Amino acid sequence: MKSHILGENRIHIERISQELLNNMGSTISFIKEIGEHILLGSGKLLRPLLFILSCKLLEYEEEHVYSLSTVFEYIHVASLLHDDVLDNAKTRRNKPSVNNKWGDHVAILEGDFFYSRSLRIAISTQNIRFLEKLTIATENMVEGQLMEILYSNNLSLTKEQYMDIIEKKTASLLSAACECAAIIAKAGTKKENALKNFGLNLGMAFQLVDDLLDYVSSEDIFGKPVGKDLKEGKVTLPLIYALQKMGAEDRRRIEQLFEEKRNCLNEHEYIIERVVQTDAISRTRKDALSFIKKAKESLSLFNNSPAKNALINLSNYIVQRDY
Repeated sequence: MKSHILGENRIHIERISQELLNNMGSTISFIKEIGEHILLGSGKLLRPLLFILSCKLLEYEEEHVYSLSTVFEYIHVASLLHDDVLDNAKTRRNKPSVNNKWGDHVAILEGDFFYSRSLRIAISTQNIRFLEKLTIATENMVEGQLMEILYSNNLSLTKEQYMDIIEKKTASLLSAACECAAIIAKAGTKKENALKNFGLNLGMAFQLVDDLLDYVSSEDIFGKPVGKDLKEGKVTLPLIYALQKMGAEDRRRIEQLFEEKRNCLNEHEYIIERVVQTDAISRTRKDALSFIKKAKESLSLFNNSPAKNALINLSNYIVQRDY
């Protein structure tokens, strides 16, 4: 499935990748070196690809769309750089994280550079609404990150609270990528809302699949350590569901691990095993499929076209992927 999706969108992905390098120019060569380290490789380029396919869906064929698409990847990568510092991550995209390779200060500053560069490119549109949607999405991402920190090691986190976190932290930028395509294409309110909802629901599904892969994938496939969320005290939907089925002894064991913030491999492996033994993974996947269904329904407004088919195929890939 992965190779099919890449093949279908290869031309777009290649052009996006080239623009990511073109727009990263700086008189400081070190900035480009770090940028190439994080940008080149196994990144999905999902956000800029959604922007391009949404533009295609709206028959907006202006040459600058590939340059504009980099805005969404730069913001995403900036958030990853900052997240990895917060989480003390050692790997990212199957290679050493920037903070691991060059230190926290460099990772933070490189993230700041990408945020600034994204705004510089966005300003070139001279479109206030484009900028407004972009900055709102960025604010939401920060709020989601802070909420995640606030609720870390908190086993009382509810499904509703967690959905709010991932809507802000993950889904908001994917939603903005799709909606901004409609804004730049001057497609009108109805199509803007349809693409906004498509991206939002797709983003919710994407994060839920990430959540379950953190329990059932492998580091070689996933590109980052499995069980990473658990080790960082992050309560995600599979754990929320599993806790509903666990007995008092298992719950107490997990509470103790979270309260003491112990980095005990055997304990983490035990919890992962217990989560997988419940129906938590299947329930999380069911929720992801429900969001994908809503995303596809949002596209019913648009006529059939290669771009619409590509968006539908991308939606299917989101819930079928293994990384």
